[in-house]
Amino acid sequence: VRHMEILPILVPVLLARFSMLLVRWCSFAAALTCNDVRLATRRRHRIHAMTVKMSSSASSSSADQQQSSSSPSPSPSPTSYAQHIVLRGDLVETWGAGPMMTQAAHCSVAAIEIYRHLPQTQAYLEELDSMRKVTWKAKNEGWLEKIAARLDDADIEYKMWIEQPENIKVGLATRPVLREETETIWKGNGIKMWR
Repeated sequence: VRHMEILPILVPVLLARFSMLLVRWCSFAAALTCNDVRLATRRRHRIHAMTVKMSSSASSSSADQQQSSSSPSPSPSPTSYAQHIVLRGDLVETWGAGPMMTQAAHCSVAAIEIYRHLPQTQAYLEELDSMRKVTWKAKNEGWLEKIAARLDDADIEYKMWIEQPENIKVGLATRPVLREETETIWKGNGIKMWR
């Protein structure tokens, strides 16, 4: 008799939880079919985190082993990619550090968005918690243009950020690249790592 009293309360709660999970999985499937890799990756990480919390450590480690063995990974690991951002050092004196950080964000986001269809960018975005960026300081606009020319010569895609309405070349950001692809570009170019 007591179970009959709890049943009317328990059924709506279970249905609400089930419908919430169903909505999450449907939005994940919709993102995959719409080719929205960023949303699908975020959902996958969120759902994976929920699964790990709900299961014991022994069962989660065996699930991770099964998942890693069943899913193919790109030849270089996603953590071997890095995005390079080059900013003009001469602008810091007049603009300040805060606005230059904003410009770095503009460069980075624009390059990721433009080149998100490339397999390197997709692999880079798969590991959101271990993305690598390297920030370089060019002496002035002339040095920034020299770096852009060297990237062009090496066939490495990048986005030059031009601040509007002033029409000032502020910096550039590459698509995610392997160290071997850009190693020669950064040597002897009048730029140094931003520290």
